[in-house]
Amino acid sequence: MNEVTLEDLFETTEDGIIIFDPIYDEHQQVIDFEYHKINQAGLRLLHRTHNELIGNRLLLAFPGVGKSDLFQRYKRVIDTGTSFRTEFLYQDDGLDTWFSNTGHRVNQQLLVHFSDISGYKRLLEEKAKNEGLYRALIRALPTTDVALIDRQYSIRIAKGTPFEAYGYQDHIPEQAKLTDILDQEASKPIIKFCQQCFKGKTIKEEISVDDTKYRLSFVPAYDYERLVFGCLVVAEDIGIFSLSEDELRNKLYALESAKESLEQFAYVASHDLQEPLRKIRAFGDRINTRFADQLNETGRDYFNRMQHAAQRMQVLIDDLLKYSRVGRVQNDFESIDLNVLIQEVLSDMETTIEEAQAVVDVKDLPTIEGEPIQLRQLFQNLISNAIKFKKDNSLPHITVSAQPVKSEESDIPMSGEDMSYEIMVKDNGIGFDEKYLDRIFNIFQRLHGRNQYPGTGIGLAICRKIIENHQGDIFATSKLDEGATFHVILPQQQSLMV
Repeated sequence: MNEVTLEDLFETTEDGIIIFDPIYDEHQQVIDFEYHKINQAGLRLLHRTHNELIGNRLLLAFPGVGKSDLFQRYKRVIDTGTSFRTEFLYQDDGLDTWFSNTGHRVNQQLLVHFSDISGYKRLLEEKAKNEGLYRALIRALPTTDVALIDRQYSIRIAKGTPFEAYGYQDHIPEQAKLTDILDQEASKPIIKFCQQCFKGKTIKEEISVDDTKYRLSFVPAYDYERLVFGCLVVAEDIGIFSLSEDELRNKLYALESAKESLEQFAYVASHDLQEPLRKIRAFGDRINTRFADQLNETGRDYFNRMQHAAQRMQVLIDDLLKYSRVGRVQNDFESIDLNVLIQEVLSDMETTIEEAQAVVDVKDLPTIEGEPIQLRQLFQNLISNAIKFKKDNSLPHITVSAQPVKSEESDIPMSGEDMSYEIMVKDNGIGFDEKYLDRIFNIFQRLHGRNQYPGTGIGLAICRKIIENHQGDIFATSKLDEGATFHVILPQQQSLMV
């Protein structure tokens, strides 16, 4: 049996091997490399023949190398004797390949060992795309809690509290091990379901904890080669949905009764407060008229504070009455040209608009069904807000515009040829951070101090209530110091409300 020679190893390896002779200038600086020897694997990886390379210069055969960092690395190996390893994408001279490349100095020659890692890089790229797809999917499930667990039981992606049914309610850090956040007893069933997931099975489980029921789905997560690389855990709190139809009807009735009672209480309380408050302000005015000169500076300060507090309370009571009066519309709708309605609102607000030097630009608006008084109050509140929250260094500019909304783009139930419209009230004011979006439509919620901007925090709550009465939707988009846009979505025709 013949011995295996270095030449045999040189030619049979699947990786490319090149031996270069350095070429020097008159100052003994390396200016190029000449191909001294290359194996068959190297020729195949570079898509060249033996005659094209042996005796030829590197920069003549592959000019693109001179524009890359690779040539400088080769020079440093010869100059310093320090080896290197690198990965790079070469897209020149007829090649489009990811290479893994190492260089060594051997007896004043350059030995280069290289391999094609394009398949590995594509796998990494597909893996990143896959993970990006799952991240996008998870972001698209706003009311669902989700976790993506890989085969090592590391949590690659997490949103919300997907393991609340197992007693874990804290934020889940990415790449945390399942056993790091749950004890052995709690993690055991999850690991069991994941193991079935890794075999391609989808598992659904319902867990009752106290008065709440959770529905969990364990779904296989596939890569681009249709191999399962993880388990997607989707958790939903279905406590209320697990009730019977009779139980749901009773709870709905109780909720409606409580709502009506609260509205009645708000009206009665606000109305009954009017008379004593009116007396406080009336007697205060008399004191100010008859006895102001008998008060010292401290007394006048206390008196002024009392009057200001009474005035603020009057505004609050008036707003509460407005809120309580925005009751449910009993199908008393009529056709309303919003162009006419907005002009009536602007006419009512003429003094406010002139004092603020505001510009209100009204585009073409649709005709819809609605309750005129409530819709007038809706747009008056929105335009008033846009003027109130103006920037100190600019005049308010408000645009009211509309666009149709297709049934497939709307969360409002529509059928047949029904149509909704999105009416936008856009301003150039101070704006707000969108993390407060959930707060601004709640009653008494304010983002600014009373000394900065007047108001009770009821205006937008009234707007939301009016929109609910009209079976629509309202939301806002904004950035700090870049203004805000309030989006009102209203159906063109109202369906009968039961």
